[in-house]
Amino acid sequence: MKKVIIGIITLLVIVAGGCGYYFEVYSPHEKAVTQFDNAKKKVEIENKKLQILIDGSEKLINSKKEAYDTSALDKLKSADDSAKKALVSVPKVPKKTDAIEKATKELEKPIDYSTQISELKSASEAFESSVKQLKQITNPTSDFVIQRLKEVSSITGTQAVTENNDPNGNLNKQSGYTAAVYFTDKNVIEEVDGEDIVDKGTDAGGCIEVYPTKKDAETRNAYLAAFDGAEMFNSGSHEVHGTVVIRTSANLTAAQQKDLTKQILDKLIELK
Repeated sequence: MKKVIIGIITLLVIVAGGCGYYFEVYSPHEKAVTQFDNAKKKVEIENKKLQILIDGSEKLINSKKEAYDTSALDKLKSADDSAKKALVSVPKVPKKTDAIEKATKELEKPIDYSTQISELKSASEAFESSVKQLKQITNPTSDFVIQRLKEVSSITGTQAVTENNDPNGNLNKQSGYTAAVYFTDKNVIEEVDGEDIVDKGTDAGGCIEVYPTKKDAETRNAYLAAFDGAEMFNSGSHEVHGTVVIRTSANLTAAQQKDLTKQILDKLIELK
């Protein structure tokens, strides 16, 4: 009988100890792990939303595409770096219950990636648009140039050169232009002699010269610069954008040249 009582007491002690371990150690630990996992999943969902945009921006960065706005790539890289730094780090589940609870509290803090998402989207869109803009002024056709020139309010007429009427004899030749479109402008009030717009030359308004490469355009621009300030040979203003040289008449004032060049450029790079 005594042995039975001792056995029962021993069993009760074991059961009590087991219950104590379960309710005081095991159960709180498992509850903490569950809460940690739930908090972790929520963070991972938010991180994934931002990571998708980060991956997209890095694909653009690594594409090696050239943008018209040289600052567009730097802005995209900056937005990408800021987004990566903002990502909440998700740790592995700690071993101790109190450490798990502490980590869970950190993970449960509100996450707001709205600023990073907005900046990444804006920078990515700006970069892609700038790439398209550069493409539009990289060896465009004469038809495209004429279409855009007609949208400039002060331009009154356009004419593309052919191999038969090219005043410079450079059309489609090595290092020469692939297209040249002369135009007249209403702000040129001087009489300019010539049978047609090409014959009147840049004096009547200006000309858009298109080259196959940026280097060719810059070489041409440097050649024109040699005549800057030379009264009789001054051919007006000239700027390189993409592979295009935008030229305006020497009969316009400096302010008019600058304004006309900007209007033409804005139309050439306008995305539709």
